[in-house]
Amino acid sequence: MKDKGVKRLLGKLTLLMLPFLIWPLIEVLFLPMNFFTFRIWETISVNKMLVMSGPFYPNMHLKMEEEGELAPHTPYAEKRVVEWYTDAYGYRNRDLKCDVLLIGDSNITGAKLSQDETLAEVLERQLGKDVYSFAPATVNRFLATDRFIETPPELVIVSSIERRIPELPPVGANGLNSKLRNASGNLISSSQALTWMAVTADRISKLGLYHKTLANLERSFGKKEYISYNNEFFIEGDTANRTFSEEEIQYIADVLEGYKKALEERGIKFIFMPIPNKENIYYELLPSKKKPDFLPRLMAELQKRKIDAVDLQTNFEDLYQRKHVSLYPADDAHWNDVAVKVAAGLVTARLQGDVPDKNKDSNFFVKYSD
Repeated sequence: MKDKGVKRLLGKLTLLMLPFLIWPLIEVLFLPMNFFTFRIWETISVNKMLVMSGPFYPNMHLKMEEEGELAPHTPYAEKRVVEWYTDAYGYRNRDLKCDVLLIGDSNITGAKLSQDETLAEVLERQLGKDVYSFAPATVNRFLATDRFIETPPELVIVSSIERRIPELPPVGANGLNSKLRNASGNLISSSQALTWMAVTADRISKLGLYHKTLANLERSFGKKEYISYNNEFFIEGDTANRTFSEEEIQYIADVLEGYKKALEERGIKFIFMPIPNKENIYYELLPSKKKPDFLPRLMAELQKRKIDAVDLQTNFEDLYQRKHVSLYPADDAHWNDVAVKVAAGLVTARLQGDVPDKNKDSNFFVKYSD
């Protein structure tokens, strides 16, 4: 009798759990990939299968109306149709050609930007060279990727949003993990069956309905907090513009100098391009109205060490404060297409030896902001 009771209980529990076990399979096999997501980023980003080569599913082409990451599904969301392509390794490129390689975060990937608005494609059109977006990724991931050892780029531009610069890993950090990821990624990429299995398993792990329902409940009950001033949304607010110690500045410069040396040993030119926080350029909208000095101090130290760097803050400030040009979406912390054009123009000018003087002529800024 006891055995029958236990079996009956297990049967009922199985029936109870069955919908929860089957539903993720229904999501993957029958529903559109972006059915529960508000951006392509969440739709195709790798969630659990961190043995794949890149941060996104390979060989993808999607077009979708997106909203900014800071206020999705709210009256403040700014909807925008964007298009994405990913290459065979899961990076946001149309192909694998690479004369110039960009290493960076989601700004380099191009969150809330369409494919032809990403820095890689804008810079490619301006330089007339093949530009490859290796993002999100680190210098250590690049150094451990054998395809770049076999065919190295001429130039590597390392970029980072201002708030993450202190977290840039020194050369050698997580080196073993990068090498293992390279090996497993190459194995998976070599087989369509393995790629399909990895992508399918990862999509199942995302539990799209669960996470969308949870987010909706948080918004409904006011648990989702937003940092907003003057109808602009920020990711950190005043805390983003903190003061850094001299020791912190020196440490960051040491890390970047290590990047330069590691790349030069391979015969590759290095440029660093820090991207100012939205809080940096829009600091007057914040309660403290404190103007940050982190990037100017870091740039001065890099200049002392003869580390080539592109100064975006000075140029962004000029555009925003003197010309009132918007450089970030109201509902997102990433740069917009205008900021990307300015950055690409500054990099092109630097490489061609024609560094603009913002105090002499404003035509440069008009050219890349129209």
